[in-house]
Amino acid sequence: MIRFLAILSGALLVTSITLLTPWAGLPAVLLVTAGWWFRLPAVAAVLLAIGVLAAADTGVLAAAATGLVATAYLLNTATVSAPAGVVPTTVPSVIGAVAFATVAVCAALLPLHLAWVPIAAPILIVLLYALVLQGLTTKRRRTNNTPHPT
Repeated sequence: MIRFLAILSGALLVTSITLLTPWAGLPAVLLVTAGWWFRLPAVAAVLLAIGVLAAADTGVLAAAATGLVATAYLLNTATVSAPAGVVPTTVPSVIGAVAFATVAVCAALLPLHLAWVPIAAPILIVLLYALVLQGLTTKRRRTNNTPHPT
């Protein structure tokens, strides 16, 4: 099933690259095909897709769709040669990818033009990252009765 999803997402990635910029279709086919056996060409195929998105000046929905396809491609090609039992496309990974793409599309389509947003965005990202890390780490509370480890 993982190989099927890797081939399907690779074909969709090549299709989206070719629709946006036809001359980039042949390198995309070569990189995606090589990416089914080696990881470095798979990353290069996604970087090619990012470059095509930047050069073609596409819309928000096309960029989000290409990003979702690239995410599925990287998830599935990275685990084609993984041991049995490794499942890349779990429900949380799919929900996370779709949710972040939806948030990005909604943020890009908002008609707000606030001058301070580019300054506030990195600060907000760092704060959100810190909150996520704080939630993932466990804090050990020491009581007065527990001996201090030496």
